[in-house]
Amino acid sequence: MDKISLLPDDVIIHILSFLPTKHAVATSILSSRWVNLWSFLPSIDLDDSLYVNPLKKGSSSSSNVMFLDFVQRVLSFNQSQTIVKFRLHIHGSCGQGMSRINGFIQSVVLRNVVEIDLGIFVDVGEDDCCLRIENSESLEVLKVNSVNGLKMPAFSGCFPRLRTFDVKVSLYESGDDLITNLFPCLSGLEKLSFVGDLNDCVGEIYVNIGGKALKSLELELSIDNIDDCDAMVVIDAPRLEYLRLKDGFLASYLVRNKPAISEVSIDVGEFDEEFLEFLDEVGPARCSRVIELLHGLVNAKFISVSANTSKVIFSQKWNLPVLPSLTKLELYVHTSCWILLLSWLESCPNLKILSLIIKVSFHIL
Repeated sequence: MDKISLLPDDVIIHILSFLPTKHAVATSILSSRWVNLWSFLPSIDLDDSLYVNPLKKGSSSSSNVMFLDFVQRVLSFNQSQTIVKFRLHIHGSCGQGMSRINGFIQSVVLRNVVEIDLGIFVDVGEDDCCLRIENSESLEVLKVNSVNGLKMPAFSGCFPRLRTFDVKVSLYESGDDLITNLFPCLSGLEKLSFVGDLNDCVGEIYVNIGGKALKSLELELSIDNIDDCDAMVVIDAPRLEYLRLKDGFLASYLVRNKPAISEVSIDVGEFDEEFLEFLDEVGPARCSRVIELLHGLVNAKFISVSANTSKVIFSQKWNLPVLPSLTKLELYVHTSCWILLLSWLESCPNLKILSLIIKVSFHIL
């Protein structure tokens, strides 16, 4: 008998937990000693890229149905009382996919799951193609990357242990609850990374992000047609230490309570003629949004400004607010607007460290 098989069950199960679940299940053929050990795994890692043979010809839909059947069997046989981590990544297409996927999620939530990592890139062919995650008393880490929407209950005290939330979804499919009501209800949330796809959305979208425990926020919004949709973002996080904002259409940002943020990264607006023409059409109210954002960041200690944002500021010739707490500035500028540096120096009386990165402009806008 091999030396590994002589180890206690708990040790072998711990070793197997570091393997993708497919490989852990495959160890059952080694000997009778290994047959049922995989069923006690506290971590389940399922990825159809490991399950489906990319060199084998056949129906993609059929392969995904087989993979979902495999996921079902793994969850049915698993005997661990607590699921420490549930990772499920699916690609391709499957007409019956989302209802079954939501069933898998509900199953691990009922098993006191601590971490959920979902990568769902399926064409499900359903009217309701949203991922659904029910309230959990045990969930601490939630990662969702999906071409579909996400729906979660939003009420005071929901997901009380959730500390890290990393989400990339369609806001059109998700509806208003996710971005207006959920985030302020997550009382223990410390780190939020949110990428929202605004395509197909129309009118003004309201994004409400708040929380007394929130320390790190990364927010990225994207849209194809800037004429159809706009976004207003309210950030109310008095303990915020790190902030990164990115969009290509210059959303409206309101940072309440002027937190003393250690590090800020701003990349809003776009560096092209079409966007600058759009700013001229919508008028000064839209153009001044960068300055309004900076007014909410007057207590920031370090700010990094992208070349896109610098171009917007320069093109509109707005006066920068005084930033008395700023000691470090990282400024990216195109050669056509490097003179903006003078305005920044006037606005930062206590600046100690300056990093100026000049990007060569091959055409002048």
